[in-house]
Amino acid sequence: MATETIKPSVHLTNIDEVEKVMTTIDTDCDGFINLEEFAGFCKGNADEQDGGIKELEEAFQLYDLNKNGLISSTELHQILTRLGERCTVDDCVTMIKSVDSDGDGFVNFEEFKKMMSNNSSNGDAGP
Repeated sequence: MATETIKPSVHLTNIDEVEKVMTTIDTDCDGFINLEEFAGFCKGNADEQDGGIKELEEAFQLYDLNKNGLISSTELHQILTRLGERCTVDDCVTMIKSVDSDGDGFVNFEEFKKMMSNNSSNGDAGP
């Protein structure tokens, strides 16, 4: 299982928690969380009473590796690569640009939240 791959970036306290996350999100049981599964997870959580803000914040924090409140194309590339996605840093720059409403070259939490809300309402799993 690929839980050993994501454990350092997730900073969970133990392997049992990582396996619980994998079991919840990895719907095709291939040991990886792809973009569709991640978006589906966020969509499901966004439908909860609190709007899924806590879960969206946790998801955002998975991508914000340096914990500066922004997701860079490099951070996005590192996480997607760890999740088994094949993409280049240039692909990630393009993904960032598609949701970067303030034009700073990063995705902040508000942009991330808007992106995930748009994905859940139109069924699109892409960034």
